[in-house]
Amino acid sequence: MRMGVVSRGGDLASRKDHGRDARATGLDALNRDAALLPYQVRWVEDQSRIAVWEKSRRIGADFCDAFRAVRERITGTRTTDYWYSSADESAAFEYMQYVKTWALDVYGLVLELVDGVERFGKEDVRVMSVTFPQINGRRPRIIAMASNPKSFRSKGGDVCLSEFAFHDNAFELWKAARPVITWGGRVRILSSHNGVESMFNQMVEMGRRHAEGSPRPNDIAVSLHRTTIDDAIADGLVERINLVSGESQSREEFREACRRDCGDERIFAEEYLCRPSEESGSYFPYELLRPSVAADAPPARTSISEFVADLHKYGAGAETIRSGIDVGRKRDRFVIWAIARFGSMRRTVGILELEDEPFGVMELAISMMMGARLSAQEGRATQVSRCCIDATGIGMQLAERALESYRTRVEAVTFTNAVKEDLFTRMRRDIEERTVTIPDDSTVLADINSIRKTVTSAGNVRFDAQATDLGHADRATALALALHADDRKGGEARYVKVEDRR
Repeated sequence: MRMGVVSRGGDLASRKDHGRDARATGLDALNRDAALLPYQVRWVEDQSRIAVWEKSRRIGADFCDAFRAVRERITGTRTTDYWYSSADESAAFEYMQYVKTWALDVYGLVLELVDGVERFGKEDVRVMSVTFPQINGRRPRIIAMASNPKSFRSKGGDVCLSEFAFHDNAFELWKAARPVITWGGRVRILSSHNGVESMFNQMVEMGRRHAEGSPRPNDIAVSLHRTTIDDAIADGLVERINLVSGESQSREEFREACRRDCGDERIFAEEYLCRPSEESGSYFPYELLRPSVAADAPPARTSISEFVADLHKYGAGAETIRSGIDVGRKRDRFVIWAIARFGSMRRTVGILELEDEPFGVMELAISMMMGARLSAQEGRATQVSRCCIDATGIGMQLAERALESYRTRVEAVTFTNAVKEDLFTRMRRDIEERTVTIPDDSTVLADINSIRKTVTSAGNVRFDAQATDLGHADRATALALALHADDRKGGEARYVKVEDRR
């Protein structure tokens, strides 16, 4: 199906003054007519490479983003394609209607919407597009579709991920979408919240840290916008709605109606006040974790040398050092969590996270940790005296090699439902008794919070975590293994009298 466009006034490239006139009459005219509210104008005018909008529901975010996409392509400010991805097809179609309306009402340009199906891999995806008249030698497009990571492969230009927190696989979507902007493109991410574990919430946290001037080494540089329903009301949302609907609600009546219709304060807080929900059946709720959070605990590292330096710094003077290792390669991470005993307290003294690294690098990390000689009490030197390592699946080879090298200092643990129940029950007990410290890191806390306890129809207890953008509870499992290592104390051999062969 051919993409078409009908333009009032012909080819934009043939009208030399069109770009200048469009720039002069676009947003300026809209401001005079109050078509966009102040928070929408701020989003439209943001020129950052990656911008994230933490927003309330139904405040016109897609509406103003469509204006920005249209204005940039009509004026020639951006001549790249614009790839818009929504959580569902109906939202993509609504966005394209906004695009057509802005082009016609503000610039007098009639755009033909092409609605078809394209195959990406083995999936058919509905794709809607419009093509703009030629300007500066190019004919840019706006293309909208429902969420599908494969649809971004081999594409280039600008990207918009709408309601990013609700995409089925946000991690894969971001992984596919980010390379699209390699050649000078831009990313726009706008969404309401869908729990603290979402990748969207992690990007919001990155934006906050950048705004505060304290980003972490692996944080993405994000320009953060935040608009709660109260912010939108203060900027004139209710008056705009009254103008369109013909009603005469007061600001207080409108807000109360939004709150009342949610039926639950937690829903209202997440949908309208930009507060991601913290609870959804976690075995380690945040209320349980927070008393164990220690501001002086070392953060998770991605550098082996920094991790070993933390062991020396935070483990100095400890009675014993124990560690747990969860083995992962691709989506799952390889995590080492080291704890040191100071009396009855087990303090976190080092966390290492590796993602998609060769097994040789994992072995190097284990070797450097097990070989580190740390200053202990009374001037003595000590080493990691026990390490429990995941021997399930791809962890089996690493566990076998570690046992060959360090023998009695290593215990291989094969996960079964019974083993997981023992590990996480023990870990919860230690956290409840506040005898273990956890770093003040939102990613680490969310990872531990992701553990769920369920009972099957057969009455069996299961502990598991849904794979998320944060991993698969890799950090939580490493901590549980470290605590298991600390509780497994060696003793002298004992002779036991056996009554019979049983």
